[in-house]
Amino acid sequence: MVLTCIIIDRCKLIGRGCYGTVYEGTWMGRKVAVKRIQIENVENNKGEEALQKLDHPNVAKLYHVESDIDFRYYAPELCQLSLNQLFNGDEAQKNYQEKMPPENEVCLQLAKGLAHIHEKGFIYWDIKPQNVFISVHPTDGGNVSMKWADFALSSPLNDRGSFSTTEHNTRPDNWLAPEILQMKENFNRTTPLRQEGTVKSDVFSAGLIFGYHLLKGRHPYGSQFNIPANIVNDTPVNLKVAIEEQKHPMREIVMDMLKNNPNERISSTDVITRIANIS
Repeated sequence: MVLTCIIIDRCKLIGRGCYGTVYEGTWMGRKVAVKRIQIENVENNKGEEALQKLDHPNVAKLYHVESDIDFRYYAPELCQLSLNQLFNGDEAQKNYQEKMPPENEVCLQLAKGLAHIHEKGFIYWDIKPQNVFISVHPTDGGNVSMKWADFALSSPLNDRGSFSTTEHNTRPDNWLAPEILQMKENFNRTTPLRQEGTVKSDVFSAGLIFGYHLLKGRHPYGSQFNIPANIVNDTPVNLKVAIEEQKHPMREIVMDMLKNNPNERISSTDVITRIANIS
């Protein structure tokens, strides 16, 4: 089967992840990113039409989705780099640090995008630095927009206001909420997992992203091998030391996003209000 609308430039590989490969490409003459996922790894596509209707400056636009016999192809908006590349990429990517807005503005933009996703009835589910994108607008004075991207795992909320999955979970543990990590511990990793996330799980993961940005690419909960245990044990070792010493204005907001008990976490709309009220 030949793709009808998407043209992939296989010479321009953007990256590889747990679920697929991303290339540059075009859709209807527009430059886009093209994420290709093995068709058996696509749990469902019932929310894809609705995802394409998400329309917010801080959410990367998903223009088109189609399949061939082996793969599902997603064509979202193309951005210059990810938050992960901002701190861990090549020198050209790291140089974008000089173009970034103030820290509060970065977090506010992301909070607005996440609230929009939640307001439209979706859980993002796959929040990590690789899925936070940075778009620089050279025709608009070099203004920077922060965008949530890569919605292959996003799903509509069910009647309980949550999202369940039975897939083999290959999401990195370092960016999961403690309630998800605790659920994972109750299952054999060789069998399909049934996990249930909520919008509050998203808020926790977004708090990790905020902390990661404020800490210039360091994870709030410590070194790589200790992160999942520190999340479960409510020990944000890097965040407490750095942000408390600096008395950063975002400190209380981030800590309230990272409450271990999801019922005590603030909502994505609360995050917007509180950042906007920082003087």
